[in-house]
Amino acid sequence: MYLFLMANPRAVSHWLAPYSPSSRGAWWIKTPADIELLIGQAQKNDSQPLEQSVHAVTRELIARLQAKGVRLLVSEKVMDHAGGEWDPGLAEIRIRPSTVSMGSRVLSEALAHEAAHVAQSCRAGGLGRNSEPMGIPVNAAEVFKHQLDSPLYKGPPSSKAIELEAFSVGANPPWAVKLVDHFCKG
Repeated sequence: MYLFLMANPRAVSHWLAPYSPSSRGAWWIKTPADIELLIGQAQKNDSQPLEQSVHAVTRELIARLQAKGVRLLVSEKVMDHAGGEWDPGLAEIRIRPSTVSMGSRVLSEALAHEAAHVAQSCRAGGLGRNSEPMGIPVNAAEVFKHQLDSPLYKGPPSSKAIELEAFSVGANPPWAVKLVDHFCKG
């Protein structure tokens, strides 16, 4: 066992993930019932009825992420000013409860945005890697100027390229399922 853990340091973090600080006080979305309850929470705040495809994409995206080894938590332990966060060290997406309370479409877009970061990590070599641009077509930067100019994304243009990809995918959630499947093998 010791040799296995030494050869697979990511196994240790995955094994200890349920006890990590990000898990405390969080809702771990593990089962189909959890997914339905999450969608129900978001649906309570929809101002108008949505097409069922929004919920179908959310279900499919969560299932795909889980199949690839990604944990999904609803947690307050997200960077300031962010609705969600991808933590490659724990292979974990955390979505802020206030993001869920903004409705089904916002939840779907936030999950797709974070799933894009998962695909970027896979592109870089695996779930435990930092994001690397996928080289996909993106929307014009001007479309997301407000978000990209926020203090959350200060830094070099290369980090903004990563975010521009994620915002572009977030604007088209079905695309996230395809990117996760394409870049995250196994």
